[in-house]
Amino acid sequence: MSTPNKLRILCLHGMVQNGPVFRKKTAVIRKKLDKIAELIYVTAPHLIVDPRYTSDAHREAAADEHAPEESKPFGWWHPTPSGATPEGYYQGFRESVDYLKNILIEQGPFDGVFGFSQGAGLAAVMSELLENRGVMPSLVSKDFGHPAFKFAIICAGFKLISQEATQSLFSVPINTPSMHIYGEQDTLIVPEKAIALSELFVNPVILTHPGGHVVPSNAACRNEITAFVTKFATTS
Repeated sequence: MSTPNKLRILCLHGMVQNGPVFRKKTAVIRKKLDKIAELIYVTAPHLIVDPRYTSDAHREAAADEHAPEESKPFGWWHPTPSGATPEGYYQGFRESVDYLKNILIEQGPFDGVFGFSQGAGLAAVMSELLENRGVMPSLVSKDFGHPAFKFAIICAGFKLISQEATQSLFSVPINTPSMHIYGEQDTLIVPEKAIALSELFVNPVILTHPGGHVVPSNAACRNEITAFVTKFATTS
């Protein structure tokens, strides 16, 4: 009897989170996918200590070198009020792309990517960069040694419209198969932003839930996510 080869999915958390927290928040989805996929969680390289986005506890943990990673607030780039680099990137963005490129080579290959919020915006960018190698070769060159993702799961995602350096991205539709998830009551990444990002992909799968800024865990959503991922599983 043939058994499925497990897919490997790179998981990118939201701002002021980290890999261990995202792993806990997606525990029921991870359990549902266990027979067909392995979810690999990584933590962003930048500590976020802006008081507009973090609590006292977050900042105390960030300042304590002995505090566990799970208690610290990380992000893929610093909030936009921090200003841009001379090249027009968000502070920390380019470093995060380089960081993920190293992970793709050292821990890959990965079949898919699963991002939430800020991590979802970055997941969309990485999907584009890996698919269209010529669009921004200064970020991902044509000879970069990792293939395009087979699929992307974008939860509460948004386009990085205020980052001047990446305005050339998404000029043509992205062919990477994608599922876009958003909450009807999300007030942080409003549905219109998630829908606008989904429209940059060819034939996106849309999954809505009645909640807010969360990864949904109800049975219906778990089943839809599993059905989407199953399409990319192979057997041996």
